[in-house]
Amino acid sequence: AGSDVAADNNLTLNTSNLPANSFAFYLAGQVQGFAANPGGSQGNLCLGGAIGRYVGTGQIQNSGATGSIGLAIDNTQVPQPTGLVAVAAGETWNFQAWHRDAVGGSATSNFTDGYEITFN
Repeated sequence: AGSDVAADNNLTLNTSNLPANSFAFYLAGQVQGFAANPGGSQGNLCLGGAIGRYVGTGQIQNSGATGSIGLAIDNTQVPQPTGLVAVAAGETWNFQAWHRDAVGGSATSNFTDGYEITFN
C-alpha cells in the first residue's frame, strides 16, 4: 500500500493468510531468484543476490488471530547484508515474508509469494 515514488517514502507492506499467531519478518533484495525449500523450509525463497532482513525492533511481527502483518518501509533505510541503503528512482526491489509454520505438528518455516516494486 502507499506510493511507488521513492521520494514519497510512503510504502507499507501488508501480508495476510499467514498461520495464526505465527512470527514473520520481511526480506528485501534487488535480485529475483529461486531456492526450493531452503534450510528445510516448506516454501520457496524468491529472492537472490544480496538479501536484507527486517529484523530490527518491532520488525519481527506476530500474525495474531487474523494471520496478518504489515510494516511501513523507510525507503531511506532498506536493510542489506552490508548495512542500510536508500531506494533510488528507477530501481526495482523485491520483498517477501518469511514466517513460522507447522506441517503435521512439526515446526518449520515458509515463505509468502514475492512482490516486485519498480520505484519512480
